[in-house]
Amino acid sequence: MKVIRIDPFIKVTNFQDHVMAIGFFDGIHLGHQQLLRHAKNIAEQQNLLFTAMTFDPHPDEVINNEKARNYLTPLSEKIDKMEKMGVDALFVIHFDRTFASLSPADYIQNYILELNTRHVVVGFDFRFGHKAQGNTQVLAQAAKQSDFGLSVIPKKMYDNKKISSTLIRECIQAGRVEVIPFYLGANYQIKAVISNTHTIGIFQLDPIENFIFPKEGSYNILLMVDARSIPAVLQCDRGKWMLMVRERITNHQQTVTIEFLSQAMVKKTMTM
Repeated sequence: MKVIRIDPFIKVTNFQDHVMAIGFFDGIHLGHQQLLRHAKNIAEQQNLLFTAMTFDPHPDEVINNEKARNYLTPLSEKIDKMEKMGVDALFVIHFDRTFASLSPADYIQNYILELNTRHVVVGFDFRFGHKAQGNTQVLAQAAKQSDFGLSVIPKKMYDNKKISSTLIRECIQAGRVEVIPFYLGANYQIKAVISNTHTIGIFQLDPIENFIFPKEGSYNILLMVDARSIPAVLQCDRGKWMLMVRERITNHQQTVTIEFLSQAMVKKTMTM
């Protein structure tokens, strides 16, 4: 997959005709997956490239001055998941105040038409342009006038709730990691580094990148390390994460994947 970064000083010209899915796609949850699969199917039917467009950082960091925002999928993870979804090229738009000030018409001209987009796929609640003035109705009118296709994907529900990145964030922050597969389609995962050995079988864990972490407590997890999936317990107390594992880990200071399964009942607190 080709990753194409675009900012106000970089323009992409003569790009091959393509079908483009647009969204922030934090988590790439089941609703996002439905949207991306729809775009991929159209691209295959029309023998076009399958592309996606996302934004970095999150608009709230710029518009609402929200600093140090955490993500379900930081950009590097999002890129990896997009590639696994079969995306041929990913446009990453640098979201700054210049981009945020674009009118809906300028956004359509600069980031849809000039990229030779033949079909656009967005979610039902997609907003764009200055102060989110653009919506799917504005996009539909432009599609009719400029002769590009448009698909608007309806919301995806589970248990009478709309699947959304916000809902998933709230569940994780409340420690309800066991419900996440119903929304993500998989257990929630983060990347971290095993940094110190405190005692036999107990390690300190340092998160890498800006992942969302569950609230303080103990969690049953799978530790992906050394090509193995090892059952373990992860405990957070006063902002420190400690890993309790019965199998031997020989290579410290390595990046590992933590897959959250459920909250755990741990009677004795690990020494921090």
